[in-house]
Amino acid sequence: MSSSEFGALADFKNYLGKAFDEFSISVLKQGPVPKHIGFIMDGNRRFAKARNMAPKEGHFAGFISLKNILEWCLKLGVQAVSVYAFSIDNFNRPKDEVEALMELTKQKVCELSENIDFIENHQLRIRVVGRLELLPTDVKEMMHQVNKKTENNKGPVLNICIPYLSTDEISTAVSKIALKLSKKEIKKNELNEQLIESTLASIADCPSLDLLVRTSGETRLSNFMLWQASRGALIKFTNVNWPEFSFSTLLGIVLDYQLTKLGFV
Repeated sequence: MSSSEFGALADFKNYLGKAFDEFSISVLKQGPVPKHIGFIMDGNRRFAKARNMAPKEGHFAGFISLKNILEWCLKLGVQAVSVYAFSIDNFNRPKDEVEALMELTKQKVCELSENIDFIENHQLRIRVVGRLELLPTDVKEMMHQVNKKTENNKGPVLNICIPYLSTDEISTAVSKIALKLSKKEIKKNELNEQLIESTLASIADCPSLDLLVRTSGETRLSNFMLWQASRGALIKFTNVNWPEFSFSTLLGIVLDYQLTKLGFV
């Protein structure tokens, strides 16, 4: 087979793959679609180790996967996507890995926010959620700029949780409520679960969490969106490492969600 024939065959396979993806999305949209999906993006280092790659190369592959999955979710009609990009506890990892990940995060989040056509087409709001004051100064400043750049968009939301812990998010929300109470901005009889939930940064102006997915085979939530997950979200664990998370993986998970919502599971 000549190089031109091989190229034509590759193009045809890509066309068929995209056509299948579009058809599958149109079918899924006939059923209940989760309004808010959370992803615990686990397995970047496992992916790298299995291929004798440096950890930062695994994280780079993970960011490529994030962009693909975000596009699929938006085409499906998902209104909010929340991703666990970096735990506060991850600062305990080796210094060189943390520094490489911080630089890569700054670069890739900046690239995403500067993809004007993609942002404008979807009216995407990018929100960096977490203890930003713990980030290196240059990364922190970039995250504040990203938050500002898309804050007036009216479309779907991408919550990038970095550095984040659910228990920290809950305690921060409770502290804000206590401050309002001390200033008499709210009354004691207004204190309830709904107030706490509405004060959580990751779901402010977002639908409630419907589906939470963790990759890499781990079956724990690692302190991610614990309050939100306890409010009736379907939790799915998959053995696939995050950089290998494909459209077919998402397809199967969303189909399980639909079968559950319709009472078949």
